[in-house]
Amino acid sequence: MGLPEKTRGYLAIILAAVLFGIWPTLSKLVLDAYVDPLAIAFLIQVIPAGALLPFVRRVRIERADWKLIALSGIVGAVVGPLIYFYGLRLTTASNAVFLSNSESLFTILLAYAFLRERATRREYLALGGIAIGAFLVTTQLRFGEVGLPEFVIGNAMLVAAATCWGGSNTMSAVLLRRIPIVFLLEIQLLIGAAVFAGIVVFTGTSLDVPLAILPSLILLSLSAVGMFSVLFFYAFRTIGAMRTGAVLPSSALWGILVALYVFPNETLSPVQILGGVLMVGSLIAFYVLRGPTEARAGGETLKPAASDGPDSP
Repeated sequence: MGLPEKTRGYLAIILAAVLFGIWPTLSKLVLDAYVDPLAIAFLIQVIPAGALLPFVRRVRIERADWKLIALSGIVGAVVGPLIYFYGLRLTTASNAVFLSNSESLFTILLAYAFLRERATRREYLALGGIAIGAFLVTTQLRFGEVGLPEFVIGNAMLVAAATCWGGSNTMSAVLLRRIPIVFLLEIQLLIGAAVFAGIVVFTGTSLDVPLAILPSLILLSLSAVGMFSVLFFYAFRTIGAMRTGAVLPSSALWGILVALYVFPNETLSPVQILGGVLMVGSLIAFYVLRGPTEARAGGETLKPAASDGPDSP
């Protein structure tokens, strides 16, 4: 007897959270090898797109959906990665692990605004804790310094990238009601690859990747981008955007340990630690506080249509 669909959805997002946790550390490793951010953004679209291509089935897409597919691809596969990798150069992997949680915040907020998913008052307090934690990690409350510290600019860019991905997630949640997961993801990746290919050619950006760092780039592309996205989208279809966004930041519980192990010279200020704990704790509280009345109170609209099943995600 197979697992219930919702159980599979929760298992998918838990595994996705593990992959999500290694994203900042792998990204920083590749950047520190002097690979151009444009090259990274291009290659992490091309590699998983090529890997997923054999699994794509022919699907009939309504004309009205193509506009939303294109917009979700531009926002999520072009603008988001572009801002992220340039921002990551200005900050640390540890900061990036904490600030990755803000993608969940924006996914939850946009699910509320556009998908009519709802939460309780206590859950909204937990969301406020997430926002405050992200603010603490981003600024470290260092407002009295002359000028704008580099890390603040980098952190702000990571939050901006998370905003883009939250918006793309919302659009994808709508599209996934009618479009198979792998097909939608493949199109989004191809959109990103095509746009970045044009930018790379126009700017003359080098695509050279040191041989020693190539395994990290491939692992980043296939696991933290390709496999993560499939699992993430599957969770969207089975448990909803709001619950998916609430579980995802469990990645920070061990992601920060990986970052500090790989980059032992990085340090966290007490304010950053407080902000990170507040973000993770608030997200756990959000998940725990979800009660059995959510369907009545919320009018949650992101319910899966007829499932494709495991062989046709």
